[in-house]
Order: sequence, then structure tokens, then C-alpha cells
Amino acid sequence: MAWDEWEQLKNDAAERKATHTRLNSASANGGGSTPTTGSGGPDLLITDTPWTGAARVAEELRTSTDNGLTELKKSDDGVGGGAEGFDCTAALKEIQPTWEARLTAVRDECDHLRGTLGQTGKKFGEDDHGVKDKIGGVQTPVKPGWAR
Repeated sequence: MAWDEWEQLKNDAAERKATHTRLNSASANGGGSTPTTGSGGPDLLITDTPWTGAARVAEELRTSTDNGLTELKKSDDGVGGGAEGFDCTAALKEIQPTWEARLTAVRDECDHLRGTLGQTGKKFGEDDHGVKDKIGGVQTPVKPGWAR
């Protein structure tokens, strides 16, 4: 490869680069950026969307589990009276407390995850935009110093 060709390749690469530093997840419009393959755009993106989405799912699971727990407790109220003395009634009364304990543990874990995932997404967003604000005033040359 001739020296002139090498210099031309370096110049072309320098022209394609942005003239300022930016965080991929802190775009100019204040929201997360979109990855664009092959166009010189960001190829690594962290937004709060996956975290808040997971927090929403955890909340839905918590609600669903809580509803199931309520239904399980109600089902015990209907057993008795004419069903006393049957083996299935005794078995139900034996296993119901273990199922209530399991569902309570699942519900509580989902509640914990919802809070943790939501806070994580919020923190990522705040950190990225805080760093963007701090480095926003730093000027970088179009060409690196070694290429001049």
C-alpha cells in the first residue's frame, strides 16, 4: 500500500468521525439513541427500557400471584360442611399452608425485583445523562493529534 493511499484512508476515517464526544445512550434529544449498524452510529446501547420493562413484568407477576393467593385462601372457605371426613379435604388442609407460603414468597420476591429493576433503569438513565452534561463542553479536534 502506498503512503498516499494510507494517508487518504486515515483522512477519510477522520472525516467520518463525529467532532464531539457523545454517549450512545444519551442522545442530543435527551432520550436513548437507536443502534444503527454500519452507519457509524452507536453499536452499544444502554437505556432504561429493558430495566423498566422487566420491572413492569415483575409487577404483573406480583399482582397475578397475589390474586392467586387470594383465590387459594377463598377456596378453603368453601370446603367443609358436607365434605368433612373425606381424604381430599384432609389433604387440602395439609398442603394449603405450604402453597400459601410458596405463593407469598414468590409475590414478595416479585415486589422486591420490581423495585430493584425500576431503580436500576432510572439510575442508568440518570448516570448517562449526567456524564453527557459533564463532558458536553469538552471540545475534541476533528483529527487526532498524531494524524496531523
